[in-house]
Amino acid sequence: EPVDESDFEPPEMLGENIDEHFYRMGQITAEPYLPMAKQFAAIETDQFPPMPDPGRWLKQSGWTRYGRDGSAQRMAAPDIADQVLVFDVEIVVKDSPYPTLAVALSANAWYLWVSPYLTEESSHPRHLIPLMHPGQRQPRLIIGHNVGFDRGRIQEERALKRMPMAFVDTMSLHVSSGGLCNQQRLYWMRYSRAKKEDDKEYLQLNADTGKFFDVSSLNSLREVAQHYCKITMDKSQRDVFVDGCIQDVRDDFANLTTYCARDVHTTQQVYSKVFPAFLQKCPHPVSFSGILTMLEGYLPVDRSWPEYVERSEKLFNELSSSVSVRMRELADEALKVKSPMDDPWLKNLDWTAVPQKYTKPKYKTDGSYAKGGEPRPVAKQLLPGYPKWYRDLWDSKLKRIHVTVRSRVAPYLLKLKWLGYPLYHSTSHGWTFRVSRDIYLESLDQDASAADDRSTDTGKNQTLPSFKNMVVLRFPLDPDDPHYENIPATDAEGVYFKIPHADGPDANCGNPLSKGYQSAIEDGTLSSTYEMAKQAMDMNAMCSYWISARERVKSQFVVWDNDAVDARTNTPLSLGLSKNEDQRTGVILPMVVPMGTITRRGVESTWMTASNAKKNRLGSELKSMIRCPKGFQFVGADVDSEELWISALIGDSQFRMHGGTAFGWMTLQGTKAAGTDLHSNSARILGIGRGNAKIFNYGRIYGAGVKYAISLLMRFNPDMTEADAKEKAEQLYKSTKGQNMRDKRLFGRNFWYGGSESYMFNQLEGIATADDPRTPVLGCGITDALKKNVTGDRFMTSRVNWVVQSSGVDYLHMLLVSMNYLARKYRIDMRFIITVHDEVRYMVADHDVHRAALAMQVSNLWVRSLFSYRMGMEDLPQSVAFFSAIDVDHVLRKEVDMDCITPTNKIPIPPGTSYGISETLKLTNGGRFDPPADIPDSEFALVDHS
Repeated sequence: EPVDESDFEPPEMLGENIDEHFYRMGQITAEPYLPMAKQFAAIETDQFPPMPDPGRWLKQSGWTRYGRDGSAQRMAAPDIADQVLVFDVEIVVKDSPYPTLAVALSANAWYLWVSPYLTEESSHPRHLIPLMHPGQRQPRLIIGHNVGFDRGRIQEERALKRMPMAFVDTMSLHVSSGGLCNQQRLYWMRYSRAKKEDDKEYLQLNADTGKFFDVSSLNSLREVAQHYCKITMDKSQRDVFVDGCIQDVRDDFANLTTYCARDVHTTQQVYSKVFPAFLQKCPHPVSFSGILTMLEGYLPVDRSWPEYVERSEKLFNELSSSVSVRMRELADEALKVKSPMDDPWLKNLDWTAVPQKYTKPKYKTDGSYAKGGEPRPVAKQLLPGYPKWYRDLWDSKLKRIHVTVRSRVAPYLLKLKWLGYPLYHSTSHGWTFRVSRDIYLESLDQDASAADDRSTDTGKNQTLPSFKNMVVLRFPLDPDDPHYENIPATDAEGVYFKIPHADGPDANCGNPLSKGYQSAIEDGTLSSTYEMAKQAMDMNAMCSYWISARERVKSQFVVWDNDAVDARTNTPLSLGLSKNEDQRTGVILPMVVPMGTITRRGVESTWMTASNAKKNRLGSELKSMIRCPKGFQFVGADVDSEELWISALIGDSQFRMHGGTAFGWMTLQGTKAAGTDLHSNSARILGIGRGNAKIFNYGRIYGAGVKYAISLLMRFNPDMTEADAKEKAEQLYKSTKGQNMRDKRLFGRNFWYGGSESYMFNQLEGIATADDPRTPVLGCGITDALKKNVTGDRFMTSRVNWVVQSSGVDYLHMLLVSMNYLARKYRIDMRFIITVHDEVRYMVADHDVHRAALAMQVSNLWVRSLFSYRMGMEDLPQSVAFFSAIDVDHVLRKEVDMDCITPTNKIPIPPGTSYGISETLKLTNGGRFDPPADIPDSEFALVDHS
């Protein structure tokens, strides 16, 4: 297909080639923080000032500096000369998200900040921590463990205009050098327990686990401190902040402050170990500069935020109440059934009833009842005469039964059917469905007849589901067997099958009404005798997103403009967001862990996992509640097929030519519209939708095997048998990944051949199994826990996955650094908002929107050029050089034309605008970064570039 016109002169490079250009940009954007970080890490622990004794901490509001000489001096903020601070904040969780106290450590002094609310000088907790003096231009570097949490309590970070302050997260530094993949985590915890219990037999049998155990740890400060510094931490006092109240902190102020100070002291010691380790793993300055930017996230909101939360909660409660009322009605109707043991669903409930108990009678000497001695019903007996299953639903607080679609009895009350057959819950196999033996045998005969018909080409329509490839469940017949179940064991006329699970045949279905079975509900595989059941299931599906996200959404820490108190002036704190009194605006600082996984991907529990708005998902418009204040717009883009392109490029590097392999050619030339791209081809082979094929393909590229592919196929198509899924998966793997030559004598590892992706997989596995695996572009190393000397041939999926995803992180860091450099060079008024893996968003002043869009296109061109250069290719196809579109929008959303209509948002959100490279070049005078003539150079609303 023809590509957009893009003839323009990019900005001049900083070196002889693109490699040197990025190194210089990394150095420039990492200044002055990288030298500060190195110098601070080099300070010996015993050179830091000693921690004040508990009795020296002063309970006075604001900052107090504790010097080496024993002095205690009240200050507006930590001393300007103390540019690097190890920092920790404590909050009283049940009281307020605002800070209660904070401790900081510099090379010269200890600092303590105390909230005026704690000292009872203020009647409310809405106070933030100032870290800069008025007019301060000297930069600060803040170090903390999971420092994204602490950053959210700093006053300057809430302001619209960024101050010269950067953050380093020791948790991220550890994860990148000594972190564990998910598979290893379970082994590590079991091995750790065995070491504590001195279980010599287990330790001896699991010596392989001991190899990576010795070079890694979990991510908490306690575990990291033990691993790097052999420090055993006592975290028991943390419970006061988690479970206690503000008065508890006032009563034990000195000890709790010392607890916080010990965390700071420990973090300093951990930092001195993990920062040098990080520099060895990620030596390129771009990596350091990139993680600094990741901790600059800034999400503005307006009055629509509390309205959204209120709407979602209200509708959720209404729907939950409606379903709950109907479920209670079904429970009461079940009680009225005269012969429940004849009902295929109700017979599975426990109908054991406890008879009414009576008080012990009292008699006279003549044998008659004494006065008041007649037997009377026991007053506090719970529902006498009612069956056990009903009594188990009783809620003592509500004084009635409480039953929802997530209750164990719900599928029985709703009379759910799988393929038309009633459900039964097995303690060993999860939810199953029962088929009468006659029908099962008739189905087998039908399958045999159908096979004969196909051989004679006289096919007939099948009338029964095929059970041929389903596994008939076996149940113990001995009542003394611990897995004995009376109902199936005594049911000679029934045959039981598992309800399929997305994780494969060994996994049990825990709840057929959960989100994973929504497609089965929609296509009728899972049905009910009652029409009401479909409504209940639809309501449950509608609420599923809000159920999973509501606590995270409601706990977001919003600071509203002019709501908190300015620590310097003791007046309402202006964040610079509101242009008038009617415009209520605030800001959320996402608590990002910039390298939260072993692939160095960023992690954040709400915004990085938020789904796109769906018409039938309550509250799913979450992202669109992030809204630009007046005078600004969001500018951003999604990197087109980022990890697919990286994988193809790694394969093509063997020929030093773009499209040199079948997979590389398909990535470059195939199009979604023509149905010739990778995902469309896979969908055609597998007989599934393109969206599902996309999940399938990325799983394969990340190293997943045929077993994973089989479980995906069965999830995407519930009617597909395991045998058919296995055949299709093997067919696709043979044509894509190829066949495996397992003789390691020739290549030292497995060798793939005969598939369209064989070259790529050989390169990926070659990198993953190297003695010191490094990403091809920035040279970042794999965590010690996944290196070959401690894992051997284990965890290959995670190791191959690391090559691709960690290279994707290199791509992101390079993009962020390039944008940072161009914004400084051309004085573009913008600030970073958030990134979600391959999505990047900035907030930009209206007058600089198109210059920012041009900067994004130039950055993408540079990044892809360096990737190609490092793979031995000194050219770049224009079709992948630029973003397909730069989005300019007033809300945060995946696509600018999404109306974000959901059950809780009935009004369409007006669309934004997308600009291709040719449109951006026209709007920037042919690709020039000249600033608008009518904007004075000094007026920066978002960041000071001076």
